[in-house]
Amino acid sequence: MKAVIIDDEYWTRDSIKRLADWERFGIERIEEAEEGLSGLRLIGELRPDIVITDMKMRGMDGAELLRRLSEDHPFIRKIVISGFDDFAYTKQAILSKVDEYIMKPVQKDELNRALQKAVAELRAARGLHAALPLARDVMSVVTGLKEQIARAFQELRIEVVRERFEALAAALRAQDSWGPGFSHSLYRHFMLLLGELSAKADIEPALPEVAATFFVTDATPTDEWVGMLSVSYATALERATQWRRSKNRIDIEQIRLYIDRAYAQPITLESLASRHFVSREHLARTFKQETGTTVMDYIIARRIEEALRLLRQPGASIKVAAEAVGYTDLTYFHRIFKKVTGMTPAQARESGASEA
Repeated sequence: MKAVIIDDEYWTRDSIKRLADWERFGIERIEEAEEGLSGLRLIGELRPDIVITDMKMRGMDGAELLRRLSEDHPFIRKIVISGFDDFAYTKQAILSKVDEYIMKPVQKDELNRALQKAVAELRAARGLHAALPLARDVMSVVTGLKEQIARAFQELRIEVVRERFEALAAALRAQDSWGPGFSHSLYRHFMLLLGELSAKADIEPALPEVAATFFVTDATPTDEWVGMLSVSYATALERATQWRRSKNRIDIEQIRLYIDRAYAQPITLESLASRHFVSREHLARTFKQETGTTVMDYIIARRIEEALRLLRQPGASIKVAAEAVGYTDLTYFHRIFKKVTGMTPAQARESGASEA
């Protein structure tokens, strides 16, 4: 594997090189760049697996670099290392789906945990990353469809999953040719994704027997192996649906953990009830009995708790903090924040600064 470190401070680059356990992660080549533009050129030449970048640099800064990486090199793993005064860049890091956002000064354990996570993601997606002969517009479609399939799976929407796989087959048919092994790699990539999604849904992937022994070659028709993926995902979803419908009792702890993970997304009582195949009234009543609070109050509390943590970071932006926890209406965010905490977001930010 190869990695590129981009930072305009020599001592930061040197610290990263010294602290990272490159050999343990199988990273054999490490190159450096002092700013985003030269870093982007180096990335184009080297085609690294991992990019570690600062956010605030002369010339092309980290925010623009991350945006370009997301568009031109979607399968590179990205680790951001930045100073406390660069909090405003956090939103771009979130939008660019970075693997980790580490604050300076760099700590050895934190850096190596970030590298371990990035390498694990690379190995899971190795097939798709290693074969990039697809045209850029087609690759963009494939990446987008993968995200849509994952989201529809989590929402138990079988028909949407099938439709997205049909769109994937059409996009691939439109490509004249691709490199040897690409079909097999992409098939394995989606099967690995199915395993991850099934684990998150607490179900065993109920794959058709033929899927377990199905091997894709360069000669396998696109419709055949994409169809196998579609059937495998649908079978797993049908099992998940039957399992959830057969439950006699709502697992409130599972619902609470789901909210803890997804609080920044649009969540309603209706969507939660639909996800768990119960009436909204039964869910609302049971959740209040077991937690002592309503579903929506719990969601708001989690959002404001995280917003408060973000606002107490030096250099915090109220707008970025609000958007990071799911609020795009700043007026509403101010009102709900004060109602929950008893102070305005600006006062919370000032209290964080005074504590520092």
